[in-house]
Amino acid sequence: MGVFSLDYKSAHEFVEKNKKNGFFWDGYTIVKWTRNDDGYMQKNGMFRNNKWGYILKYKLKDNGTWDISDKYARYN
Repeated sequence: MGVFSLDYKSAHEFVEKNKKNGFFWDGYTIVKWTRNDDGYMQKNGMFRNNKWGYILKYKLKDNGTWDISDKYARYN
């Protein structure tokens, strides 16, 4: 699976546009939350909006971009 890179401006636009798809900010990290009832048993589980799920984190790289999985390119 590939990735696509987002610069500062496009990252903010992407997260703002995709809040309903589970994306949000945690500092400078882009987080994707996916609802899953087994989230309470997972290392990357998170309780959010009164539901369990799991998260994937996309951290800021040294060059000032974020690499997001290309499976989310359709959200861009």
